[in-house]
Amino acid sequence: MRQIGYDKPLFVQPFDHRGSFKKKFFRIEGDWAVDAGNDQYTPIVATKTLVYRGLLRAIELGVPAEHVGILVDSEFGSHIQAHARAAGIPVACCIEKSGQDVFDFEYGSGWQDHLRFIRPDLVKVLVRYHPADDAPTNREQATRLRQVSDFAHARGGLRFMFELLVPALTDDEKAAGERYDKELRHRRMIEAIEELQAFGVEPDVWKLEGLESAEQAAAVAEAARRGRSADGRGRGKVGCILLGRGSDAAQVHAWLRTAAPVPGWIGFAVGRTNFAAAVQSYIADRSREAAAVEEIARNYKGCVDVWLEAAGS
Repeated sequence: MRQIGYDKPLFVQPFDHRGSFKKKFFRIEGDWAVDAGNDQYTPIVATKTLVYRGLLRAIELGVPAEHVGILVDSEFGSHIQAHARAAGIPVACCIEKSGQDVFDFEYGSGWQDHLRFIRPDLVKVLVRYHPADDAPTNREQATRLRQVSDFAHARGGLRFMFELLVPALTDDEKAAGERYDKELRHRRMIEAIEELQAFGVEPDVWKLEGLESAEQAAAVAEAARRGRSADGRGRGKVGCILLGRGSDAAQVHAWLRTAAPVPGWIGFAVGRTNFAAAVQSYIADRSREAAAVEEIARNYKGCVDVWLEAAGS
């Protein structure tokens, strides 16, 4: 059985947004099923392709290709997944149902077959998990997530990427306002990581919210790497990557500089910060296609450059 972890540099361009993507960029409300004959389907696919082209352009501009990764949905990006696999770019595939408070599978009982067909390098889940949430909800989520973890580790080359969101939940946390982000969130993240590990959920990569200090980043990475799984495998190579939360570039770059020098942090997954403005410009005026690709490329490369400089690479 292989060791848990992914400890190579990993700079991910995530654009697996589905419900939020349709709503934000195309003003589509509610549950809209995929239909290749729908007038809005092709523009969404074209826009996802635009983001991917920006990533390919960033490689041309000098981003180390061996450290690039993509996270894209199969609903609008199956062609992108296929192209990236052929190009040797690591592919992460999401399997969570979009817009749910409690984790559930996008493909129902067929989620394993979907992964066998797509053959990604990483399977990704997005989960809202707070240690103070009601126990049945946490157990329901952990039970499903344990299935993903066990499947990934049984599949040889498949890695498990866990996007953990720990929103303020208790009255005290909500009343803390910005203090929750700055002083409290990292403690809840550590508690959540430890609870999930104890349940047998063993990510190779934790995709986590930005932290305010190197001390916080170190404490979270240490929790991700501490101890052993139930079957005795060490967690010493587990990696943490930083997500952007749709924040502005200045804030994201500050988080990158904080995490990059800290052992256990291997990269980032910054999406909307890099592509949202360019996508909106392109949708408003299709003649800006080339400019939008270039803007996405330079924004992504900017994150890579900030990371490598802060890491001393």
